[in-house]
Amino acid sequence: MATTLLPETAQKLLTREALRSAAKQSQRCLTTPVRLRRAIKKYLREQDEPHMKRKVLRLSESFSQIKDVNSQLVTATSQQLVEDPLRSVDQSQRWKIRSNYGDIGLTYRDDETIAYVASRMPAVFSACHRVLKEVRRRIPEFSPAKVLDFGAGTGSAFWALREVWPHSLEKVNLVEPSQSMQRAGQKLTQGQKNLPLIHSYDSLQSLTKSITKSEREHDLVIASYVLGEIPSLKDRITIVRQLWDLTRDVLVLIEPGTPQGSSIISQMRSHILWMEKRKCRKSKDGSEETSKDLVTQKSGAFIVAPCSHDGQCPLEKAGKYCHFVQRLERTSVQRAFKRSKGGQPLRGFEDEKFSFVAFRRGQRPREPWPLDGMKFETLKEQHAKRSPEDLEIDLDESISSQQADLVPFEEPNPVNYDSDVMETDMVDENDKNNEEEDETGHADLGGGWGRIIYMPVRRGKQVTMDVCRSTKRDGSEGELQRVVVTKSKNPTLHLQARKSIWGDLWPF
Repeated sequence: MATTLLPETAQKLLTREALRSAAKQSQRCLTTPVRLRRAIKKYLREQDEPHMKRKVLRLSESFSQIKDVNSQLVTATSQQLVEDPLRSVDQSQRWKIRSNYGDIGLTYRDDETIAYVASRMPAVFSACHRVLKEVRRRIPEFSPAKVLDFGAGTGSAFWALREVWPHSLEKVNLVEPSQSMQRAGQKLTQGQKNLPLIHSYDSLQSLTKSITKSEREHDLVIASYVLGEIPSLKDRITIVRQLWDLTRDVLVLIEPGTPQGSSIISQMRSHILWMEKRKCRKSKDGSEETSKDLVTQKSGAFIVAPCSHDGQCPLEKAGKYCHFVQRLERTSVQRAFKRSKGGQPLRGFEDEKFSFVAFRRGQRPREPWPLDGMKFETLKEQHAKRSPEDLEIDLDESISSQQADLVPFEEPNPVNYDSDVMETDMVDENDKNNEEEDETGHADLGGGWGRIIYMPVRRGKQVTMDVCRSTKRDGSEGELQRVVVTKSKNPTLHLQARKSIWGDLWPF
């Protein structure tokens, strides 16, 4: 991992505010929408399930068992390939998977579904909302009308889709083999306004049989927190290939932010990129020029997020795993049924760690890098340009400004956490509009934006960041680079680095 100092000089003449806004992809503390909190409360009141805390704990233990199975899966698969290399030839017979993933993975009973809604649904929603919002910001012109949600569960991704693209959704196909999960998702959406057309299926096979071939393509396909519940690596690859065939534009995969979840995302990332590169090579070797041009336009795939390149993941060589975190304010339902470890008081928030990848069909656009042609002054040069009037300090004004910045400490009122009564849907809409107004910058899909991995380290007047970045203009290769920004050499980018956190973009 290389360590470099950013140069003082780095065309696209972006303003400082636009550059900072474009790089900002993370969200601070997300609050679950009012209508989702009310829907969960209404659903749980109708169920009246006893011993809820015990069932929430049991559901958490079942997720831990799945993690143990996934950790053993990679080693077992590697041993099989070493012992019998020709065994991979038989995999071509498995591209048409016959069993539902719920039959070979984790099945949900009614009591487990209720526990999932009470404890996990807001956290999964927060991760889906964070990923989909970045897709919207990176592709402003993308407004999906037809969506496929594979492994829909109780509808966490569907609720996130409604928040991110509230006006463009026309039809949503949900694939969920668990009848208990399907019933819960339907009850949660009862009484909601402006819903798109929703169809539910228990498998991809039933989906493809019930619709015509021309209707199989979806603008957006999302599979969240589902691939890890499939214990077979072959079945995972089979399902992801089928999902990619059903994708017209964007495919999003989300898994828990664990080493196992990151490994699943990395495997699926490598497989789809390899598969599309192979198609491009075959199209270039074709004899007919017309068909070659036609296939080249429709073939190919590149990463929208989190990677700025389509090469091998550099974190694999570094012995780290790629994941991000979204802080979520706990709902009153979560605080009622969850328990903390060690008997400590339960915090008012939780951090949901997740790994994800978003693909888009086509070729990565060739965009100029954000710092091309930009010149930054050093701190010494900025000081030399100051006029004597700027150095004069009005003591009275400085004291009054310092007093105005002081905010008295107030003990938080526990009632304020339960915002179902105090907030209204109108306030929720206003908050969302304010967020959209702040999104003045746009980070293009070129290779000039790196991704900050882990929290930056601030020491005095310098900031150190680990950035996954593209090393070539076409985004074909990447590396993990340690970037050090000092205030003396570049005060502009130093200020941006101090405000950057884990998951944000960094310009090159």
